Amino acid sequence: MIDSLNGELLEKGVDHVVLDCHGVGYLVHVPATVIGRLPDQGRCRLYVHYSVSVDVRSGSSEHRLFGFHAADERQLFRKLIDVQGVSATIGIAILSARSAQDVYAAIIGGDESLLRSIKGIGPKLAQRIVTELQTKLVPGAITAPPGMPLPMGNTLRTEALSALVSLGLDRMKAERALHTAMNEQGADRPVEELIKLALKNL
Repeated sequence: MIDSLNGELLEKGVDHVVLDCHGVGYLVHVPATVIGRLPDQGRCRLYVHYSVSVDVRSGSSEHRLFGFHAADERQLFRKLIDVQGVSATIGIAILSARSAQDVYAAIIGGDESLLRSIKGIGPKLAQRIVTELQTKLVPGAITAPPGMPLPMGNTLRTEALSALVSLGLDRMKAERALHTAMNEQGADRPVEELIKLALKNL
């Protein structure tokens, strides 16, 4: 079983990368939130989930690799796809729309609205994800990658980030800008002020 891949980045697509590991090119499906943090070239390591799906009618099998920056991100993905109705494709869609830290915090906090805001996740599936995983996830178990914020955990930050994204800003850039603003100016500022401070950091 493949646990991780450490190699040269040959190709960086919208939803995948190709890593050259000792002359073998591995196509790895990666969430958009991870793609945005990868370099355009050079070496990188991805923690891998290996998936095999079998078509019942034809009997043919499909083998796919899914990559993540950290082992805890991969573990969250594995927990998500254990929920009935959450396929690997939907799991990647969830972690592409929101960072692993946001999804983790939403499940722990019972915030179904965050999950419902993701395309393809209806009210029933959002409720099932929270109900099944809320007691299975350990608060604080997931860590942020270097330079990225920890789980949100407060309404002010969530509201400010939502507002920035609604203005058309790239989510990852908005998170970084907001993280910097809150570290420099304090996390208890009014939402409107946090938005202004974050915009100055872009």
